[in-house]
Amino acid sequence: MSESLFTLVKQSRTDNDSLAIVIDLFAPKIDRSLHQTKWQHREDLSQELKIKLLECIRNYEVDNIPGYFQMLDLLEGQDTQYYDQL
Repeated sequence: MSESLFTLVKQSRTDNDSLAIVIDLFAPKIDRSLHQTKWQHREDLSQELKIKLLECIRNYEVDNIPGYFQMLDLLEGQDTQYYDQL
C-alpha cells in the first residue's frame, strides 16, 4: 500500500474502498484492545468501535489541520485564557 493514512482518510469522505482500508488498518489495534473485555462482548464491541471510527473519519476535517506554529499559538492562547480565569 503506497498511500498514506492522511491520504486515505481524505479520500474516505467520498470513497468507501478507502474507508474500508482505513478500518482494516485499525482492526489489529481494535482486536488487541478487545482482549481486555469478556469474550462474550468482543464481537459487539468490535462493531461499535468500527462504527465510531467510521463516524470520526467521516466527520474529521483534514483541510483544517493547524500547522506546528499555529498549534503553538493556539496552545499559548489557551494557557493565557486559563490563567486569566484564575
